[in-house]
This record gives sequence, C-alpha cells and structure tokens, in this order.
Amino acid sequence: MVATADEIGDAIEIGSVSWRRGTTGPVSSATYTNFRIYMGYAPSHMLGTSFAENFVPLSRTLVYSGNPTVTAEEDDWFSIPLDSPFWYNGSDIFIMEIIWDSGTGNPSCYEFNTPMTPSSLKSPDPNGDMGFLSSMRCQFMLDGTQELESGTFASIKVLLGN
Repeated sequence: MVATADEIGDAIEIGSVSWRRGTTGPVSSATYTNFRIYMGYAPSHMLGTSFAENFVPLSRTLVYSGNPTVTAEEDDWFSIPLDSPFWYNGSDIFIMEIIWDSGTGNPSCYEFNTPMTPSSLKSPDPNGDMGFLSSMRCQFMLDGTQELESGTFASIKVLLGN
C-alpha cells in the first residue's frame, strides 16, 4: 500500500500499525503465521506489478516479524506493535508491504476504493515477486510520535482513508 505525504502529514516515528475491523463476517480474531511488515519509500505513487521495484533501492525495511493473534469486535481497531520503529520523513511517498504464509480466521477490515489510482499490490503467493494491482486499500493508522521541537514529543495518529 502506498500513501503520499499529503495523506500522512508531518514526519513521524511509526511504532505500530492499526487496522479497523469491518462490520461483516462473524470472526473477531485471527492468527497469522510468519507475518511480516516492511516499510520504506516508493519512487512514485503509481505502483508497478513487481514488489521489489515499488521500493526506492535500499529503503525496504523489515519492521515486524512474528505470529500475531489479532482480536477486534466490529468497528474496533486492532494494532500490531513494530519490532523496530520506522522513521517517515514527512515528504516522500510511504510504502508498506504486508506478507503472511498462512492464517486462521479473517477479521475483515474496512476497505475503501482509490479510483483511477491503484494503491495496493496483491499476490496469493507469499513468496511471489509479482502481483496484481488493486484500487482497494484497507483503512489503517500509523501510530507513533512526532518531533515538535527539541526534546518535546507528542503522540499522533494518522488516519488514511475515509
């Protein structure tokens, strides 16, 4: 998934990612195996079909790796704390890649359409190098801290989507 600086706002040290559970489906929890989150910068807001080419060289950073169980009731948010925070500089195009090998359950997250501009690349193969473009994007938040001035920090939540 990609997001522009206009969508995110100022620079932020991202410490966790949250998703909002939708109102459909009976499942309120899921367990994922070999779940990884990569963050980095994209050379363009226009995604290509190659996962590797969508990252600025050397910017793809593994920020989470584990086997999380996530639980959320309808309309609640669930979070995954990152193993390593990611510094978003506030100006470049942000990109996040999420991969998991298998899972049980599906807490269906809110999605929205980004017409005319595919904002996500999907693949049924967790080891695949290529994927198919989609204009559907999950509603997610980047949770972290924003430097206001020397020695002063405040919490910030960036909501992407409607």
